[in-house]
Amino acid sequence: MKLLLIFVGVILGVIIFLGIIALIIYGNLKSTFQKLGFKVNNLRDMADKINDIKREESTRAKSISGMTNLLLPTIRSDFPDFNENELYAMTESSLRSIFNALEEKNKDYVKDMPLIKNSISNVIDDYSAASISVKYDDVEFHKFAISKYKHKDGVATVTVATSVEYYYKKMQDEKIIEGDTNLKKQTRYECDIIYIYDETKVPSGAKVLVINCPNCGASISSLGHKNCEYCGSQIKEINLRAWVLSSYNES
Repeated sequence: MKLLLIFVGVILGVIIFLGIIALIIYGNLKSTFQKLGFKVNNLRDMADKINDIKREESTRAKSISGMTNLLLPTIRSDFPDFNENELYAMTESSLRSIFNALEEKNKDYVKDMPLIKNSISNVIDDYSAASISVKYDDVEFHKFAISKYKHKDGVATVTVATSVEYYYKKMQDEKIIEGDTNLKKQTRYECDIIYIYDETKVPSGAKVLVINCPNCGASISSLGHKNCEYCGSQIKEINLRAWVLSSYNES
């Protein structure tokens, strides 16, 4: 009997402790909402306000930081024919191709992107193995800006930032594990786009230029290689006189 009373006492103590924590969290949230100008009287009001904020966030495009006006003179000094609008269009087209490749698990969408097609292929293979599918619906691009520029070792790199919105969902075995089908996702991407202006200065093994053999998948990191040193297959040359997407990341 004594042990039972002790057990009940411990359970009641835990319940009271959790109740106090819940009240503190509720009080802090209520205070925060009031500072933001929202009046909340109970948990239901708070939940409604949180949902309102989520809906508002789903319609507000992400801001992007850029230095376009500062960097353009330097870029045009190095590349007189440089057109930032063409680079923005290429950025959008490339990202749409990546979304399509992942959504349809079709590697052909990125076959003309030699510097990223292997990483996209790996993601597609991982998705297929884990019965994962993704959807990008109603994709809309907003702002574009040049955020960085550098040229070193024969390679010029322009980083383009863009804000994007879409309905996104990630599913595994037909169950949604990420995303919200009712609210749009507002996000940003940064894309590194390179131009090889002097291949003789590019160091052997430069990570930015790593491609893979189309036959055996081995890494080929030298511009001078015409054939895979592992299986002997012919390597398709990268177009050295064009801007090429080398990496992208969501932020």
